[in-house]
Amino acid sequence: MTNKVKAFGEVMMRLHVPGKKKLEQTRVLDMSFSGTGVNVLTALGKYGNQTSLITTLPDNNIGEAALSYLQSLGVGTQDIHRDGEHIGMFFLEDGFDLRPSVVTYTSREISAFHQAVASDYHMERILIDTDMIHFCGIGLAVSENSRKTMLSLAKKAKKQGVLVVFDCNFRPKLWGNNTRQARNAYQQMLQLSDVCFMTEKDAIHVLGYATNEVDRKSQIKQLIPKVAEEYGIQLIAGTIRERLQDNKHEIEGFLYTNAYFYYSKRYEFRIFDRIGGGDGFASGIMHGLRQQYSKEDTVQFAMAAGILAHSTYGDSPISSDKEVWSLVNNHDPDIER
Repeated sequence: MTNKVKAFGEVMMRLHVPGKKKLEQTRVLDMSFSGTGVNVLTALGKYGNQTSLITTLPDNNIGEAALSYLQSLGVGTQDIHRDGEHIGMFFLEDGFDLRPSVVTYTSREISAFHQAVASDYHMERILIDTDMIHFCGIGLAVSENSRKTMLSLAKKAKKQGVLVVFDCNFRPKLWGNNTRQARNAYQQMLQLSDVCFMTEKDAIHVLGYATNEVDRKSQIKQLIPKVAEEYGIQLIAGTIRERLQDNKHEIEGFLYTNAYFYYSKRYEFRIFDRIGGGDGFASGIMHGLRQQYSKEDTVQFAMAAGILAHSTYGDSPISSDKEVWSLVNNHDPDIER
């Protein structure tokens, strides 16, 4: 494909505490760079797609380090704006047994990305060679600047016939008590979306839908079609996850389009690195659409991609499409792999 798949989103510095220690116990941190757009594009690049990230990085050595890291992942960097001095950071402490993993953010609101405004991006030029563009709901929450820029770019993309992909990725802590503002922003974005990643929790807690169903899968079957119809969304996909004992998870992917649900195999597995699994799933759906896989193959590929993202170190998925298909074709749900 000559046209690129692009993503608009923040690049963050990930500072990982090694050895399952708490932050206060370590004197060493493992630095890398991450973000929803970074993760999605890394995976898509591994599958052979041309990619480009739309973001702002600081115009200093921190920005140079981030740029170099993105290039090492194979992410296209021609649409990156350089300005400002700061980058958002987060510290990751791995949990163990009953102690949960902890993520602590810092410097996010003053980052170059969240200080940038819509006029900093040459949107017409950016969209010329684009046929699919990914957005993340976190960009709606952190700052007014990123929210306005995101909606402006999505409107232009929609007008030009670019396929708009939106991952709800709702984070209540980022919105605080601004429930009405959050719902309004999400409604605006959903009206522009062709493809959406969401679950029943997003439909209930963000959009205000109600259900009498108790089982998660039943809630999804009731609510997702309503969202698709109300907002005119072509395809909605997501995962149904259940946490089991001994750090085991059970997970199943779904894809809804043309009034029909498609489901992946159900996997039971242990998590090596929690962050980035959802981005792995999203990239699999996007790749399936670009390659015109059947809907059955698309959801199977996406779920396997998400599983492999959970099994590798770091946020950005690095598995090849050959490795993903190998898991799809060889997985036995009765055997833990």
